[in-house]
Amino acid sequence: MPLAFRRARRENSATLSSQLENRSDRRWGARVEVDLPVRLELSRGRNVAGRMRNASVSGALIECPLELPVFTPLRVEILAAPNRVPAPITLAARVVRAEHPHFGVEWRDFEPKSLISLLEA
Repeated sequence: MPLAFRRARRENSATLSSQLENRSDRRWGARVEVDLPVRLELSRGRNVAGRMRNASVSGALIECPLELPVFTPLRVEILAAPNRVPAPITLAARVVRAEHPHFGVEWRDFEPKSLISLLEA
């Protein structure tokens, strides 16, 4: 195989990898690092405690002991916390990435107003 062909093939491969990495991150808005207690409401009335590790206007990274598959629908209740969250915030979401014990959720409503004020603080 000629050297010029191998070099072009390697450069195209690197460009494609870069494009795929950028395409896989579909977040809107900046991620904000947080450490907030959450309660996850799952189907059949099941609840589990967790921690929100970062959040954006389009979703969040949550840590919890329960392993949830991708596309699991849930409600995320951000619990009231002194000086941070004056009242609980409940948001509908679905799991879009799962790497136990963390998973990424996407909010069902884009840019939830109740979350925007928390992220701005």
